[in-house]
Amino acid sequence: MVTAIIGGSGFLGRHVALRLLAHGEKPVVVHRGHEPANLPDSVAIELADRVDEARLVEIFTTHAVTTVIDIFALSLGNTAPVMAATQRVGARYLLTSSVDVYANYAGLLRKEEVPVRHEPATEEAALRTMRYPYRGNGRRPAGVSDDLFENYDKLVLEETLATMGMEWVVVRPPMIFGVADKQRRFGWVVDNARADAAFAIDERAFGWLNSYGYVEDVAEAMVLAALHPKAAGQVYNVGQDIVRPASRWAERLLPLLGVDAPVVSAPAGSGVWADRAEAMDLRYPLTLDTGKIRRDLGFREVVGEDEALARTLASYEAG
Repeated sequence: MVTAIIGGSGFLGRHVALRLLAHGEKPVVVHRGHEPANLPDSVAIELADRVDEARLVEIFTTHAVTTVIDIFALSLGNTAPVMAATQRVGARYLLTSSVDVYANYAGLLRKEEVPVRHEPATEEAALRTMRYPYRGNGRRPAGVSDDLFENYDKLVLEETLATMGMEWVVVRPPMIFGVADKQRRFGWVVDNARADAAFAIDERAFGWLNSYGYVEDVAEAMVLAALHPKAAGQVYNVGQDIVRPASRWAERLLPLLGVDAPVVSAPAGSGVWADRAEAMDLRYPLTLDTGKIRRDLGFREVVGEDEALARTLASYEAG
């Protein structure tokens, strides 16, 4: 089978291509050519803009593509052409959604008054009812234009996909860490670690629970979901099967940085993540239950956590 990866030259897409190779599949990476793909010669590379439906159909037809994995689906404007092209060639479409579709995210952003769900969200957990979460929200991921994020909404994409009349799969990852992560998911620890001082976290953020996923493991989960016959029409949470509060993450990472410092709670308005505690309602966890993909598709991590964290932190230092 041949799988096209839309946005396959970036942080996550590159690892999806490598995991496809590991499974004996034929990946076709489709990207705009703004950055090198840095992939083996056995990976086919095609240049196209994701909003050019005709060009995508041409690529999918030429390579006899059977599955499309869409990495950079952010808004309906930048995703509808990919969905339509996939539908036209009769391929399966995998949407990379997000943990942010769940109701807790709306509470976290103070956009909705919803009951706090303390346990990790299963795929059946309540979804948020508000739309376009980045409108009026100054906290936006780096590297994406403001106009695109005005119309960002993974939930709108999921709802649209369900009406398309084609074979689909949805994966919902949490925050993804790894080498070349532009968001530097653990930068909040690395940048504030001091050997001669306690690591102080704002008391409102000290116990905040958040899920993470290592990029190679998330890529493996996506490949399984894209290819497995049982996954058709299913939604899967992906990521680690452990959940830690911010304080435990600091305790986990500081020794890997060679820092022997206690992790302590600081008064509100001081310490690490004080800015986040001001901007968000950290009573709301952002956590995922990933049991379904493990039970249904036999997903297991391909890299141990110690190695995943070591690689990630080393890349921060190198950068």
